[in-house]
Amino acid sequence: MKRILLVLSVVLGFSLSGQAQFFSHPKWDYNWDLKAHEKGNIHFSYGYGQPRLDKKLFDYHKTELDFRVVGVGPFFWKVEHGLTRKLSVMLSASYILYKSDWKRLRPDPLYAPLELPFTYQTTLHDIAANLRLNYHLFVNKDWDIYIGGGAGYNYFKHKDETEYLPEDTTFNAHFKTPYPVSYEMSLGVRYFFLTRTAIYLEAGIGKALFQGGFVFKFRHRKRG
Repeated sequence: MKRILLVLSVVLGFSLSGQAQFFSHPKWDYNWDLKAHEKGNIHFSYGYGQPRLDKKLFDYHKTELDFRVVGVGPFFWKVEHGLTRKLSVMLSASYILYKSDWKRLRPDPLYAPLELPFTYQTTLHDIAANLRLNYHLFVNKDWDIYIGGGAGYNYFKHKDETEYLPEDTTFNAHFKTPYPVSYEMSLGVRYFFLTRTAIYLEAGIGKALFQGGFVFKFRHRKRG
C-alpha cells in the first residue's frame, strides 16, 4: 500500500510540474527586457500618411481647365536601432505617386479651326530616405512616446503626356524639380498590444502631417 501511495505521489508531482511549465512563460522570455524600447532593440515599421504636403509642386497649372492632383501615399518604411535606453537611430524611407492633369482648348487636328478640350498630365514619383534620431520621452512595457527628426535625400522623377497629337512629343509641363533634400520632425507614440508587435502614430512635418502603421520588434536585449 505504501509503495502504491509513493508511486501515485511521484506521478502526481511530475504532472503538476508539467502543468506549471505549460502555463508559465517560456524560460527564455525571462531573459529578455520586455520594455517597448531598450538598448539593442531593432524595430521595423511600415505605415501610411495623410494629408500629402507636396501638392504645391503643381501650382503652376492650377488655373488650367479642370485642373486636379491625385495620388497615393506617402507610404513609410522604417528601421530603428536602440543606441541607449533613451536614444535610437533610424533609417526612414517614403514613397508617393502623384498624377496631375488638366485640359486645354486646342484646334481639332481633323476639323480645324474647331477647338476641343485635350487632356495634359504629369506623373511624379517622389522617393525620399532620411537618417534620423529619436529621443524616447517615456517608456514602459506597452508604451513608447518619442520625438525625432532627421534629414536625407529626395529623388523626383516625372513624365509628361498629352492627348493632343501635334504636341505629343514636344509637351513639357512647367514643373520645377525641388532641391533633392528631404527632412522630417515628429512626435510619436507606440502601443505594444503584443510583446513584439505594436501600432504607432506620428504627427509632425515631413511628407504628411499624420502617419500611422505597425511596428515589429526583432531583437531584445538580455537582462544582466
